[in-house]
Amino acid sequence: MNRPTPLLLLLSVMSIALLAGGCAPFAPGNRDAAPQTLPAHYSLYSPQGEACGQWWQRFNSPQLDTLVDKALADGFTLRQYWAKLEQAQAVARKSGAALMPSLNATGDAGHTRSWSKTPTAGADTLSLSDSFGLGLAASYELDLWGRLRATAHSGILDAQGSREDLNTAAITVAGEVSEAWLDLLSTRQQIRLVHSQIATNEQILNVQNLLFSASQASALDVLQQREALAATRSLLPTLHVQVRTLLNKLAVLTGQAPGTLHLDGDGGLPMLPAFPETGLPADLLAARPDIRSAGLSLSSADWLVAAARADRLPNLTLSASGQYTGSTLASLFDAWSLNLASSLVFPLLDGGTRAAEVDRTRALADERLAAYEETVFTAIQEVEDALSTEAGQQEYLQALNTQLAAARQALGEARRRYLNGVDDYLSMLNALTGVQQLERTLVQEQADLLKNRIALYRALGGDWTDRLTPPGISTNDTSRNHS
Repeated sequence: MNRPTPLLLLLSVMSIALLAGGCAPFAPGNRDAAPQTLPAHYSLYSPQGEACGQWWQRFNSPQLDTLVDKALADGFTLRQYWAKLEQAQAVARKSGAALMPSLNATGDAGHTRSWSKTPTAGADTLSLSDSFGLGLAASYELDLWGRLRATAHSGILDAQGSREDLNTAAITVAGEVSEAWLDLLSTRQQIRLVHSQIATNEQILNVQNLLFSASQASALDVLQQREALAATRSLLPTLHVQVRTLLNKLAVLTGQAPGTLHLDGDGGLPMLPAFPETGLPADLLAARPDIRSAGLSLSSADWLVAAARADRLPNLTLSASGQYTGSTLASLFDAWSLNLASSLVFPLLDGGTRAAEVDRTRALADERLAAYEETVFTAIQEVEDALSTEAGQQEYLQALNTQLAAARQALGEARRRYLNGVDDYLSMLNALTGVQQLERTLVQEQADLLKNRIALYRALGGDWTDRLTPPGISTNDTSRNHS
C-alpha cells in the first residue's frame, strides 16, 4: 500500500482549514448614504442643462484639450496619486493574505567530524557522519470571529478610497489647468487692449502738442496727457510678467520644466458654454469622488471596529510540518515524519490594550462620520456658491457694459466741450481714463465669469475620471486591474 507523502497530508490539512471558515458576528451594519438634513434641491435649481462630462471640451479649444490631457497623463500630481493607489492596493493584498494558509519549504544539511582516543590501542579514531533533511511547514489561523476578514475588507475599502482620491485630484488638476489657461488668455487680451489704449493716448498727445504749438492748449494739458500715456504704458511690464508666470504654471501642471512651454494664439476669451445640468444635492453623493472617498473611509473605520472587537476573543491556529531525513542523499526519502498541532490563545489580562483599541477605532469611526457629513455639505455649498456667484457675475457684467456705454458717451461729450472751449482738458482726460479702466475691468470680469463656470463644473463632479488609466497604459489595455 502506498504511503501518503508529507506534501499530500499538508495539502489535506490546508483544505480542511480553508473549509473551516468562521463567522462574522461583529460585521458592521449598513449606514445611511446621506445625512438626514440633506436639502431637497438647490436654491437656484434649474431642471434643464447639459451633462458635464469632460467639461473643458465645451470651451471648443484644441489647445486647452491638449493641456488638460497632458496634465492628466504626465502631470506630477496624478503620477503621485497613481503611486499612492498602488501602495494602497498592495496594503490591501497584504491584509488579505492573512486569510490564506502559509506554506514554507525547509531544508538542512549537516556534516559532523569527531575524534576519539582508544585507551587500549593508544590511537585516535576519526568518525564522520552526514545528515540531510527536506520539509514543508504550514500554518493557518482560523478566522473564528471574522477579525481577519474585517481587516482585509478595511484594506480593500482603503484602496477603493485611494482611487477616489485620485479622481478628486484629477478634477482639481483639470480645473487648475483650465483656470490658468483662461488667465493667460485674459492677460494677453489685456495686453492687446493696453497697446490699443497706448496708441490712442499717443494720438491724443500728438494733437495736444499741435494745439500747444498753436497756443490753443496749455502746457498743463500736454503734461497731463503725458502722465496718462506713461500710466498706461506702466501696465505692460506687469502683464508680461503674468504671462510668463502663467506659462510656467501650466508647464509644471503638465509635467514640463518651467520656461519650456510656449503657447501661441491671439484669440480672445471663449464664449460661455451652455449651462450644465446641476441635478439635485443627493446626486452629489454619486457624482463627487471626494464624497465617495469619505464614505469609503467611514466604512473602512467601521470594519476596523469589527476587527478590534473580534480581537478580544480567542484565536485558533492550526499548524502542520512534514520532513524527509536521511544520512545520504540517496536515502533522503526513505524516512519521513509528520507533525500536526493546534494552538488556542485566549486573552485574559492585557492591561486593557484590546479594549482601548476598540475605543480608538470607534472614535475613529465617529471622526470619519463627521468628516463625511462635512464633505457632503461642503460639496453642496460649493455648488450653491458657484450658482449664486454666476448669477451675480452675469448681473455685474450687464451693469459694467451699461456703465461702459455711458462712459463712452460721456467721453464724447467731454471731447466736444473741450474742443469748443467750454471745459478744460482735465474733464476730457478723466472721462478717457475712466473708459480705459472700464475696458480693462470688463476683460477681467469676463474671465472671472468663465472661471466661476469652471468652479461649478468642479463642484458638480462627474464620472469621467473613472476612465483614467495609469501613465503608460492606454484605455484599451486591460492587462492590469487598477480598480
